[in-house]
Amino acid sequence: MSQGGATPPVPVLLALGSNLGDRRRHLESGLDFLSRELCVRAISRVVESAPWGPVEQPHFLNLVLRAETRLAPLSLLNILQAAEAAAGRVRTVPQGPRTLDVDLIFYGSRTMESPRLVIPHPAWRERPFVHDLVAEVAGAMVEPSSGRLLRDVTRPHGLSNSLREVEPLETSGWIEPTAWEGPSPGEALASGSACRGEASSC
Repeated sequence: MSQGGATPPVPVLLALGSNLGDRRRHLESGLDFLSRELCVRAISRVVESAPWGPVEQPHFLNLVLRAETRLAPLSLLNILQAAEAAAGRVRTVPQGPRTLDVDLIFYGSRTMESPRLVIPHPAWRERPFVHDLVAEVAGAMVEPSSGRLLRDVTRPHGLSNSLREVEPLETSGWIEPTAWEGPSPGEALASGSACRGEASSC
């Protein structure tokens, strides 16, 4: 526990996707919503991916981000679902199209299995947009099952054939654009104070 009894912030990895309406705007609004609740540290490239599941639907725009939070996992899940609701998501068809999808992929090195939440996300390795982008933003986070750095476990040799990189989002200046170069490919660190609300104490 940190000095003064405050709970230290935990690094988390989130995956965002949209395949309904103005996909870019929904991702932008999702990032803006989350930046008021979490301390956003890094954001991946934006890619277009084919949909998963049995429902025929449009392609997604996706990204992965690393943030820090003092929220417990289920409290964090409530925030993620609030971000989806703010973007107009309606849960009618399982695995159907959605304005905004926000998945909790990793919560530090913690594992958890409950009716509402499983961490790490059980399908993270099977979804190319998650697996290929994790290395760009994971920093020093580790895979719980092996203890190895996520960027070493997942570092891709370019994007999978099923993914297509698209233009970066306009981030309103609160986070630097992604740069695919250097020893930590794709990592975009927060410039100045990217933290607002709860995250301001990160």
